[in-house]
Amino acid sequence: GFCWDVPAYEWERNLKFLEQYAKREGHCDVPRKHVEDGENLGKWLDKQRAVYRKDELDETRQQRLEELGVNWNPKDAVNNRKWMHKFNLLVKFKEREGHCRVPAMHKEDGENLGKWLSKQKHAHGLDPERYGKLKELGV
Repeated sequence: GFCWDVPAYEWERNLKFLEQYAKREGHCDVPRKHVEDGENLGKWLDKQRAVYRKDELDETRQQRLEELGVNWNPKDAVNNRKWMHKFNLLVKFKEREGHCRVPAMHKEDGENLGKWLSKQKHAHGLDPERYGKLKELGV
């Protein structure tokens, strides 16, 4: 049939592409230039974030995007993912070594885990949730 509301149709179509992306990648942090099925999904998501920041995003659309896992500040999401990756390397180290005393220059899976852990220990204002995770692990 004929589509009378092209912007709404395109929004729904891009949302479906975002659902595909999230299912495949495990997150909604789409790179700005990423194309999904011929559509620039990264650019579309940036536009949604801009509309959200202006407080002009339809509440239903906002809710649907949040349910998918859209983070309105993508830099935070990327930083969280990187931090969790290093934390998981620390968990792996502890499982193997029985402790969290990582040598300063130790690399785990090619990542400088010793340097990262040292930064965490000396970070002023470390996020309380991150601090708790480290403390629970035995750091």
